[in-house]
Amino acid sequence: MKIRNDFIMKKSFVAFALLLCALIVVIGCGRKVTKTEGVTGKVTLNGEPLAGATVFFVALDKNSGALDSFARTGEDGTYKLQTLTGAANAGTTPGKYAVKFDAQEQYDTGKTQMVNGEEVPVMDSRSLLPKKYNDEKTAGFEVEVVKGANEFNFDLEK
Repeated sequence: MKIRNDFIMKKSFVAFALLLCALIVVIGCGRKVTKTEGVTGKVTLNGEPLAGATVFFVALDKNSGALDSFARTGEDGTYKLQTLTGAANAGTTPGKYAVKFDAQEQYDTGKTQMVNGEEVPVMDSRSLLPKKYNDEKTAGFEVEVVKGANEFNFDLEK
């Protein structure tokens, strides 16, 4: 009788293990996959491509599932958006966004400092854009990302 009980116990354990594996596959490992939509465009300043700028999409309704996103413009002013935690150039989630921008340039202050026994120029940075573009509340741009490809071009003025 003990052998029969051992066989039933082993068979029950195998069935339980298979059921558990099936549940894990169906439910997943708890990792939620976020569906993003492609977002591209071009940023210009006074009609000229703005290279090296950062474009920020700030979700207007954080409860809608829209995720804050960003991109860096290339030499031609074009960008491909991505979420803060997503793959590069993967876009963002559908929703309404306010858009803000940041573009800095480095300049020589005319001062020097010693670094590792060597005198080097002291550099600082300044914004290439009017201050209003650095805040989503004053930049003046709102967009809605929808399913499919999205293209948003922005012409900033100095």
